[in-house]
Amino acid sequence: MKLPILVLLLCAQLACAKVLSATYEVSYGVFDTLGVADARFETREDGTYTIRIEARTSGIAKVLSNNRVEIYESHGILKDGRLIPHKYAKTRRTDSKKSIKIYTFDHEAKTVWRETIERDEWDRVKNDYYASEDILSLFFNFKHYLQSRQNRSLQAVGGNKKDGRIDVVFPEKEELSRMRGKLETSGGEFLKVVLNDRIFASEKGELLINLGSDGLCEKAVLEDVLFFGDIVGRRVR
Repeated sequence: MKLPILVLLLCAQLACAKVLSATYEVSYGVFDTLGVADARFETREDGTYTIRIEARTSGIAKVLSNNRVEIYESHGILKDGRLIPHKYAKTRRTDSKKSIKIYTFDHEAKTVWRETIERDEWDRVKNDYYASEDILSLFFNFKHYLQSRQNRSLQAVGGNKKDGRIDVVFPEKEELSRMRGKLETSGGEFLKVVLNDRIFASEKGELLINLGSDGLCEKAVLEDVLFFGDIVGRRVR
Protein backbone atom coordinates (compact mmCIF):
# COMPACT_ATOMS: atom_id res chain seq x y z
CA MET A 1 0.00 0.00 0.00
CA LYS A 2 1.22 3.52 -0.73
CA LEU A 3 -0.11 5.36 2.30
CA PRO A 4 3.36 6.64 3.31
CA ILE A 5 3.57 8.71 0.09
CA LEU A 6 0.62 10.73 1.36
CA VAL A 7 2.26 11.03 4.76
CA LEU A 8 5.44 12.46 3.21
CA LEU A 9 3.44 15.36 1.83
CA LEU A 10 1.83 16.00 5.17
CA CYS A 11 5.18 17.10 6.55
CA ALA A 12 5.56 20.01 4.15
CA GLN A 13 7.20 23.22 5.32
CA LEU A 14 8.21 22.36 8.86
CA ALA A 15 10.10 25.37 10.19
CA CYS A 16 13.77 25.16 11.17
CA ALA A 17 14.30 24.18 14.80
CA LYS A 18 16.54 22.04 16.95
CA VAL A 19 13.96 19.27 17.08
CA LEU A 20 10.42 19.33 15.69
CA SER A 21 8.04 16.37 15.52
CA ALA A 22 4.47 15.61 14.49
CA THR A 23 2.17 12.58 14.28
CA TYR A 24 -0.34 11.89 11.49
CA GLU A 25 -3.13 9.40 10.95
CA VAL A 26 -4.30 8.16 7.56
CA SER A 27 -7.86 6.91 6.98
CA TYR A 28 -9.63 5.57 3.90
CA GLY A 29 -13.31 6.13 3.22
CA VAL A 30 -15.49 4.01 5.48
CA PHE A 31 -12.51 2.30 7.14
CA ASP A 32 -10.92 3.29 10.43
CA THR A 33 -7.33 4.51 10.66
CA LEU A 34 -5.16 2.56 8.23
CA GLY A 35 -1.81 4.07 9.11
CA VAL A 36 0.11 6.21 11.58
CA ALA A 37 3.29 8.16 10.87
CA ASP A 38 5.76 9.90 13.16
CA ALA A 39 7.86 12.66 11.59
CA ARG A 40 10.97 14.16 13.19
CA PHE A 41 13.17 17.02 11.97
CA GLU A 42 16.44 17.82 13.76
CA THR A 43 19.14 20.41 13.11
CA ARG A 44 22.53 20.46 14.82
CA GLU A 45 25.08 23.09 15.73
CA ASP A 46 27.48 21.83 13.06
CA GLY A 47 24.98 22.82 10.35
CA THR A 48 23.74 19.30 9.55
CA TYR A 49 20.16 18.04 9.61
CA THR A 50 18.23 14.79 9.77
CA ILE A 51 14.64 14.13 8.74
CA ARG A 52 13.07 10.81 9.68
CA ILE A 53 9.55 9.58 8.98
CA GLU A 54 8.36 6.18 10.18
CA ALA A 55 5.00 5.11 8.76
CA ARG A 56 3.28 1.92 9.85
CA THR A 57 -0.01 0.31 9.00
CA SER A 58 -2.65 -0.27 11.65
CA GLY A 59 -6.03 -1.95 12.00
CA ILE A 60 -7.18 -4.00 9.01
CA ALA A 61 -4.37 -2.60 6.86
CA LYS A 62 -1.80 -4.02 9.29
CA VAL A 63 -3.22 -7.51 8.77
CA LEU A 64 -3.56 -7.20 4.99
CA SER A 65 -0.06 -5.74 4.54
CA ASN A 66 1.73 -8.26 6.77
CA ASN A 67 2.62 -5.60 9.37
CA ARG A 68 4.18 -3.16 6.90
CA VAL A 69 6.55 -0.42 8.06
CA GLU A 70 8.22 2.21 5.87
CA ILE A 71 11.02 4.51 7.01
CA TYR A 72 12.20 7.55 5.05
CA GLU A 73 15.34 9.50 5.98
CA SER A 74 17.15 12.53 4.60
CA HIS A 75 20.59 13.62 5.80
CA GLY A 76 22.48 16.71 4.71
CA ILE A 77 23.39 20.29 5.53
CA LEU A 78 21.53 23.53 6.12
CA LYS A 79 22.86 26.38 3.95
CA ASP A 80 21.33 29.86 3.57
CA GLY A 81 18.05 28.63 5.02
CA ARG A 82 17.73 25.65 2.65
CA LEU A 83 18.24 21.94 3.21
CA ILE A 84 20.78 20.35 0.87
CA PRO A 85 20.62 16.55 1.02
CA HIS A 86 23.68 14.32 0.89
CA LYS A 87 21.83 11.04 1.42
CA TYR A 88 18.24 9.87 1.11
CA ALA A 89 17.20 6.39 2.31
CA LYS A 90 14.00 4.40 2.08
CA THR A 91 13.41 1.20 4.06
CA ARG A 92 10.40 -1.05 3.59
CA ARG A 93 9.81 -4.11 5.74
CA THR A 94 7.13 -6.60 6.61
CA ASP A 95 7.14 -9.72 8.74
CA SER A 96 8.53 -11.66 5.77
CA LYS A 97 10.91 -9.34 3.87
CA LYS A 98 12.93 -6.14 3.94
CA SER A 99 14.36 -3.85 1.26
CA ILE A 100 16.53 -0.74 1.47
CA LYS A 101 17.31 1.91 -1.14
CA ILE A 102 19.99 4.51 -0.48
CA TYR A 103 20.51 7.53 -2.74
CA THR A 104 23.81 9.43 -2.49
CA PHE A 105 24.07 12.93 -3.96
CA ASP A 106 27.11 14.24 -5.82
CA HIS A 107 25.94 17.81 -6.38
CA GLU A 108 29.16 18.92 -8.03
CA ALA A 109 28.92 16.22 -10.70
CA LYS A 110 25.10 16.51 -10.80
CA THR A 111 24.78 12.79 -10.21
CA VAL A 112 22.80 10.62 -7.81
CA TRP A 113 23.91 7.06 -7.04
CA ARG A 114 21.34 4.46 -6.02
CA GLU A 115 22.11 1.42 -3.87
CA THR A 116 19.56 -1.37 -3.48
CA ILE A 117 19.81 -3.95 -0.69
CA GLU A 118 17.29 -6.79 -0.66
CA ARG A 119 17.81 -10.09 1.10
CA ASP A 120 21.35 -11.17 0.15
CA GLU A 121 21.55 -9.04 -3.00
CA TRP A 122 23.27 -5.64 -3.39
CA ASP A 123 23.39 -3.35 -6.39
CA ARG A 124 24.75 0.16 -7.03
CA VAL A 125 23.88 2.12 -10.17
CA LYS A 126 23.62 5.69 -11.38
CA ASN A 127 20.09 7.01 -10.86
CA ASP A 128 18.06 7.74 -13.99
CA TYR A 129 18.02 11.46 -13.23
CA TYR A 130 19.68 14.08 -11.03
CA ALA A 131 17.78 16.35 -8.67
CA SER A 132 19.20 18.75 -6.09
CA GLU A 133 16.59 17.71 -3.50
CA ASP A 134 14.96 14.55 -2.26
CA ILE A 135 11.23 14.48 -1.58
CA LEU A 136 11.71 15.17 2.14
CA SER A 137 14.09 18.12 1.80
CA LEU A 138 11.90 19.49 -1.02
CA PHE A 139 8.86 19.78 1.19
CA PHE A 140 10.84 21.11 4.12
CA ASN A 141 12.18 23.76 1.71
CA PHE A 142 8.71 24.46 0.45
CA LYS A 143 8.35 27.84 2.18
CA HIS A 144 10.76 29.27 -0.41
CA TYR A 145 8.46 28.18 -3.24
CA LEU A 146 5.32 29.49 -1.50
CA GLN A 147 6.49 33.10 -1.61
CA SER A 148 5.77 33.63 -5.31
CA ARG A 149 2.55 31.54 -5.34
CA GLN A 150 3.21 30.56 -8.95
CA ASN A 151 2.25 27.17 -10.35
CA ARG A 152 5.40 25.24 -11.11
CA SER A 153 7.01 21.86 -11.67
CA LEU A 154 9.67 20.68 -9.23
CA GLN A 155 11.96 17.67 -9.21
CA ALA A 156 13.02 15.46 -6.32
CA VAL A 157 14.60 12.06 -5.75
CA GLY A 158 11.81 9.93 -4.33
CA GLY A 159 9.22 11.54 -6.60
CA ASN A 160 7.85 9.63 -9.56
CA LYS A 161 10.19 6.94 -10.85
CA LYS A 162 10.70 8.35 -14.32
CA ASP A 163 12.07 11.82 -13.62
CA GLY A 164 11.05 12.83 -10.08
CA ARG A 165 8.63 15.48 -11.35
CA ILE A 166 6.12 16.99 -8.93
CA ASP A 167 3.66 19.71 -9.98
CA VAL A 168 2.46 22.35 -7.52
CA VAL A 169 -0.76 24.28 -8.22
CA PHE A 170 -2.17 27.19 -6.21
CA PRO A 171 -5.98 27.09 -6.50
CA GLU A 172 -8.04 30.19 -7.26
CA LYS A 173 -11.72 31.19 -7.26
CA GLU A 174 -14.03 28.18 -7.71
CA GLU A 175 -11.26 25.62 -7.22
CA LEU A 176 -10.17 27.33 -4.00
CA SER A 177 -13.75 27.30 -2.71
CA ARG A 178 -14.06 23.63 -3.57
CA MET A 179 -10.83 22.79 -1.74
CA ARG A 180 -11.92 24.70 1.35
CA GLY A 181 -15.12 22.65 1.41
CA LYS A 182 -13.31 19.38 0.81
CA LEU A 183 -10.71 20.05 3.50
CA GLU A 184 -13.38 21.44 5.84
CA THR A 185 -11.57 24.66 6.71
CA SER A 186 -11.14 28.19 5.40
CA GLY A 187 -7.91 29.01 7.23
CA GLY A 188 -4.29 28.51 6.29
CA GLU A 189 -2.67 27.92 2.90
CA PHE A 190 -4.16 25.71 0.18
CA LEU A 191 -2.34 23.96 -2.64
CA LYS A 192 -2.63 20.96 -4.91
CA VAL A 193 0.36 18.69 -5.38
CA VAL A 194 0.42 16.33 -8.36
CA LEU A 195 2.83 13.41 -7.92
CA ASN A 196 2.55 12.31 -11.58
CA ASP A 197 2.45 8.73 -10.38
CA ARG A 198 -0.39 6.26 -9.97
CA ILE A 199 -1.56 5.84 -6.36
CA PHE A 200 -4.32 3.29 -5.93
CA ALA A 201 -6.87 4.25 -8.64
CA SER A 202 -5.71 7.86 -8.81
CA GLU A 203 -4.01 8.15 -12.19
CA LYS A 204 -1.79 11.15 -11.38
CA GLY A 205 -1.82 11.14 -7.59
CA GLU A 206 -3.44 14.56 -7.05
CA LEU A 207 -3.35 15.66 -3.42
CA LEU A 208 -5.28 18.54 -1.85
CA ILE A 209 -3.27 20.03 1.01
CA ASN A 210 -4.03 22.52 3.79
CA LEU A 211 -1.14 24.10 5.71
CA GLY A 212 -1.86 25.56 9.15
CA SER A 213 -0.72 28.93 10.46
CA ASP A 214 2.36 27.27 11.99
CA GLY A 215 3.50 25.97 8.59
CA LEU A 216 2.61 22.35 9.37
CA CYS A 217 0.19 20.44 7.19
CA GLU A 218 -3.15 20.04 8.95
CA LYS A 219 -4.87 17.81 6.42
CA ALA A 220 -4.37 16.26 2.98
CA VAL A 221 -6.84 14.43 0.75
CA LEU A 222 -6.31 12.02 -2.15
CA GLU A 223 -9.72 12.12 -3.81
CA ASP A 224 -12.08 9.37 -5.00
CA VAL A 225 -9.95 6.28 -4.64
CA LEU A 226 -11.44 2.98 -5.80
CA PHE A 227 -14.95 2.46 -4.41
CA PHE A 228 -14.70 3.88 -0.92
CA GLY A 229 -14.07 7.59 -1.32
CA ASP A 230 -11.04 9.60 -0.23
CA ILE A 231 -7.80 8.79 1.51
CA VAL A 232 -7.39 11.41 4.23
CA GLY A 233 -4.33 12.27 6.29
CA ARG A 234 -4.66 14.56 9.29
CA ARG A 235 -2.34 15.84 12.00
CA VAL A 236 -3.24 14.45 15.41
CA ARG A 237 -0.29 15.76 17.45
